[in-house]
Amino acid sequence: MKFECSTSDLLSAASLAGRFVERRANLPVLAAVLIVADRGRLTLRATNLECGVEVVVDAKVVEGGVVATSASVLVGFLQNARGKTVSATLKGEVLRFETEHASASLKTIPHEDFPVLPKVSASSSFTLKAADLVRALRSVAHCASTSTVKPELQSVLLCGEGGTLVAAGTDSFRLAEKKVPLRSNGSVPNLLLPARNAVELIRIVESFGGEVEMYYNEHQVSTHAGNVYYTSRLIDGSFPNYRQIIPKTFTTEAVVLREDIYQALKSLTVFSDKFLQVSLTIDPAHKSVLLASRNPDVGETTSTLRATISGEGFSMNFNSRYLADSLQAITGESVRIQANGPGKPVLVRDVSDDSYLYLAMPMNR
Repeated sequence: MKFECSTSDLLSAASLAGRFVERRANLPVLAAVLIVADRGRLTLRATNLECGVEVVVDAKVVEGGVVATSASVLVGFLQNARGKTVSATLKGEVLRFETEHASASLKTIPHEDFPVLPKVSASSSFTLKAADLVRALRSVAHCASTSTVKPELQSVLLCGEGGTLVAAGTDSFRLAEKKVPLRSNGSVPNLLLPARNAVELIRIVESFGGEVEMYYNEHQVSTHAGNVYYTSRLIDGSFPNYRQIIPKTFTTEAVVLREDIYQALKSLTVFSDKFLQVSLTIDPAHKSVLLASRNPDVGETTSTLRATISGEGFSMNFNSRYLADSLQAITGESVRIQANGPGKPVLVRDVSDDSYLYLAMPMNR
C-alpha cells in the first residue's frame, strides 16, 4: 500500500471514523479504523457493531491495499503533523506516514476479521431535507431512556404518513414529539433507532446541505451524506402508544415568553435540591406563573413571570431539568403551557409552531 492525500481531509475522515470504534473491544480490530486504498481514493471504515461509518477521501494511490490501525493514534499524529499533504507506505506490519515536517510509524492490526458494514437495499426509503432530519432527531433524542430495562425506550421512534415524518422519544417521565415534512407521501413503518446512534447521525448530517435519503429494512437503517455512508442497527421492539396519553382538552393554559422562563429555570438551578425539584404555580388572579426552588442547605428563590392565562390555577412540582429540556426545540418567542390540574402532566408547546410538543410528568415527592 502506498498513497498520498490532503492532511486535513485524512484528519477529518479519521476523526469521524474514530467516533465509531469500540473502545473496550474483545476483538482488537474493532478498536481500529480500516483503511482501503483503491482507484484514486481512500475509504476509512469503523464500527462498534451497533452502528458504523464509511468515509471516502480523494487520494493519489500508487499501490492499493487494505490495513487496520489505531484510530486515536492516527488522529493524534495528523493533528500535529504540520503539513498540507501526507504520504503513507505500508512495509510489513508498519504503516509509515510522512508530511513536510513530521513522520510516524504506526503498528497495524490484522484486518481479516473486520466486520462488513451492511448495505441496506434501496427498495424501502424516504427522503427529507438534511436540516429537517437534524431538527427532528435533536428535538427528541434527549428524552430517550438511559436504562437498559426497556430497550425500546432507549430509542428514537421514526415513522411517517401522508408526507410527514414523526420523531418521538420518551423515558416514561417525559415525552417529546417532532414532525417534519417528507419529500414523498409514502408511509414509513415504526423504526426504532438507538438514541446514541441518532446523536451520531445528527453530527454527520448537520454539516451536509440538501436532502438525504434514508434506506431501511427490518434490522438496519442507513444513509449517504456527501462522502459519508452511515448505517445503524434498529431496536427490535414495540414503541409505546404514547398518543393515547396526550390530553386533547385542558382546564388551564398559560402563555409566557420563552426567554423569561428560560432565565428563571436557569437561576433556580442554584437553589435546587438533590432531586432538582422546582414548584410550578399558575396564578390566574395575578396573571402570572411562579417558579420556586428550595434547598435546606442553600436557601430558596422564586421567579414571577408575566403570563396570559385562561382556566384554573394549580401548583405542582417538576424536575427542573425536564422543564428546561422542553425549551430546546422551541424557537418562537412564546411558550404555551397546558394542564388539567394537580397530579396530571403538563404539555409544553411553541406558540408559533404546532409541529413540536413536550409532555412532562410531575414529581410525587
